[in-house]
Amino acid sequence: MTIEFFISAGEADYVARRKQLRKQRRIRIFQRIWQLTFITGLTGAMVWVALLPEWQLRSATQIQIEGNSLLSKETIKKALPIQYPQSIFQIQPQAIATQLEASAPVSKVLVSRTIFPSKLTIQVQERLPIANSTRKGQQGFLDAEGIWMPTKAYPSNITKPNLVVLEPNDRAIAQWSALYRQVSQSQVKISQVDARDELNLILTTELGLVYFGTYKPSLFTTQLETLDRLRTLSDKVKTFKHIDISQPSDPILEMNMPPKDKSLETKF
Repeated sequence: MTIEFFISAGEADYVARRKQLRKQRRIRIFQRIWQLTFITGLTGAMVWVALLPEWQLRSATQIQIEGNSLLSKETIKKALPIQYPQSIFQIQPQAIATQLEASAPVSKVLVSRTIFPSKLTIQVQERLPIANSTRKGQQGFLDAEGIWMPTKAYPSNITKPNLVVLEPNDRAIAQWSALYRQVSQSQVKISQVDARDELNLILTTELGLVYFGTYKPSLFTTQLETLDRLRTLSDKVKTFKHIDISQPSDPILEMNMPPKDKSLETKF
């Protein structure tokens, strides 16, 4: 009798556990159905809200441009990869910034969204033209970093720089940033930088043509200082062909002579 009692108790416990497991399974199924229903409803609600006019960019008037001075706001807006109407939630600020930097003469773009009212704010840092330069037969400008930009990328009424740059084989000049900084700070006025020969940098200055040899930033500073001192020879330099200042401690002035005479070199 005792053995039968324990067997009956064990069966009862087994049946109870099965009922509990079935109950837990039904609860989990109900939870999953509820979660799926909630997520589906929420997604549908978000899609519905996103399609409402209040959450859409319907025209370029909802885009605010800041930081521009050379480029017009309309020019920047036309370069934006945005189709109207478009939900504000579908806008990808980083993608817009990347494409604008690649297609317009700007060095930095920051795009921010405002959900309500829906609008975009785009802050740009323009590339300022500091020199005229031609690449592959196309006229353009250089900025202080050596980035070349076609002339057509800017308004036609832009004030063109006075400096002209001749680049080696239609490519950027090595150490251009340092070179431009020194040229812009020179006491002697410089109108053209000819860097086509990497072994001989030639500048057109208020004194005439000047040969500098291979460009070296530290040496170039000394060369410009020496050139500045040579301005005292204003009467004499009117007849010279060029100044060779590759050795600043021993500058050479080559004079223009009649065809029948040999060129004369004057050392200082």
